[in-house]
Amino acid sequence: MSTDICTQPDDTDDGMLPPYSAEEAVCPMCQNNEAFTWFRAALPPNTVQTDFNGTTRRGARPQRLERECARCTYKWDEALAVARPGMTIDALVYALDNSTPYPVELDAAVLHSMALRLHACLRITARPDHPLWQYNDGRPQTTATPQTPTCEETHATREDEEACEQARLTDSKESSR
Repeated sequence: MSTDICTQPDDTDDGMLPPYSAEEAVCPMCQNNEAFTWFRAALPPNTVQTDFNGTTRRGARPQRLERECARCTYKWDEALAVARPGMTIDALVYALDNSTPYPVELDAAVLHSMALRLHACLRITARPDHPLWQYNDGRPQTTATPQTPTCEETHATREDEEACEQARLTDSKESSR
């Protein structure tokens, strides 16, 4: 007796988790096809989860299944398992609405119709490592900006100020080599 298990995201999920990959789990990092699975309860908004693939991440997170590769111990989240095959319509609508690199304003009914047609003719799975399925806590990404020395002198003319700026930039490029 075989049960075809796939996924349906939790009601509070809004399509933000990739579908459960059942026994077909393939690690996004090393392509190993063995993974451990743990149920994880929903996390409130201010919860901090430490040591998730060497990083710290913050809640809120819906109920989910956490998968861990048996070879490289990479972890990823997937939606809860249900008895319906393939990606859900809501998750597919979310993916269609958010997958373009430029803003496309499609009506919700159009997205839903597209998702229904794709769902009828394709077996669709999601890549759990794709940024589309990663949570964002709303804070901007921290990026390191190189420190450039500032000139504290007062310059008589704009040309002198620009020449000083150019010399400073040239010095900083040479020192970085």
